Amino acid sequence: MSRVRAWVELIHYLDAAGWPARNATGEVPNATPFGIDQLSGHGVDVAFREVLTGRVPNAIARRVRDRAGGLEWFEAVASHYNPLRRSADVVLCWDEFTGIPAASLPGGPPVVSGVQLLTDPQNRSKRFLRTARRALENMEAVFVQAHGMIPVLRDEWNVPVHKLKFVPFGVDSDWFRPIEGDVDRDLVASVGDDGHRDHDTLIKAVADVRRHRPGTRLELATQLDVELPSDLGVLHRGHLGRRRRQFYGSANVVAVATKPNIHGSGMSVILEAMACGRPYVVTASEGLEGYLNHGHDGLVVPPGDVEVFASAVGALMADPERADAMGQAGRARLERELTTDVQAQHLAEVLKEVARTR
Repeated sequence: MSRVRAWVELIHYLDAAGWPARNATGEVPNATPFGIDQLSGHGVDVAFREVLTGRVPNAIARRVRDRAGGLEWFEAVASHYNPLRRSADVVLCWDEFTGIPAASLPGGPPVVSGVQLLTDPQNRSKRFLRTARRALENMEAVFVQAHGMIPVLRDEWNVPVHKLKFVPFGVDSDWFRPIEGDVDRDLVASVGDDGHRDHDTLIKAVADVRRHRPGTRLELATQLDVELPSDLGVLHRGHLGRRRRQFYGSANVVAVATKPNIHGSGMSVILEAMACGRPYVVTASEGLEGYLNHGHDGLVVPPGDVEVFASAVGALMADPERADAMGQAGRARLERELTTDVQAQHLAEVLKEVARTR
């Protein structure tokens, strides 16, 4: 078939038009958010919904989002009759906050939406959940980036199997890359803000490693409410931005502890560490199925086990050659399987299938 035209709706704070300039200065990876522009190399031309401008429209949109549990109704209605949207073969929404409104409005092209948090219904209003269920019925395809979410969407949300698609998450392997300079052999690095993080286990494990290897320290970037003793390391608040490459690349080990989850908590951190050529220690979870290769590019440990987590971190701290070899193996595997271009290839197949059956 001829090339597919996709209209892309991103969450309100992601400005695709301004992204290339930010990428050119090294502030963000990829030429567009999530490397969506790379769909063009796989037969899909994209046009992005513009972000709202003006104080009044943004104030209205914010009030609507607050009352609707984050759903972007105002933004969806504002773009619904855009000629580029109306003439597209398919509408692509990266998450449910854009996808639910897009699939609920009448008319227009078929909607393909990602789902990231919908399988956690806690703290969602009954109205939100009813609206979400109806929207899922209207979507032509629903994609996830964590295998563990598929059974929940199939069995609890009644999404037909033929609509459920797995699209592997990928990172920009040109932006995230091994740094020039020495690795700090005493440094453990970690990043994470989502509610599934288990920073308490991480901190206790690094403290245990420190008792056997004096000088070991942790640098943790998070907005979560955690206590990191000053003699154990440094707590970073705020987004690391362009410092992420140095943050990962200079660490001997990148460690992520999580509670059991199906969403792939820690996924982006682990892939970014792999791209920077560093090994990981991470808690096993259904959400990370297919992303990890225990013993090859990192170590995978059971949830909540401080002793085993500390043993895995300590083993890599004590063996820099093994740590470096795992980092190099992870970088090679990421280049083959987990880049934004690979992600775009899989997503393009979903979009083209929807366009063909429209």
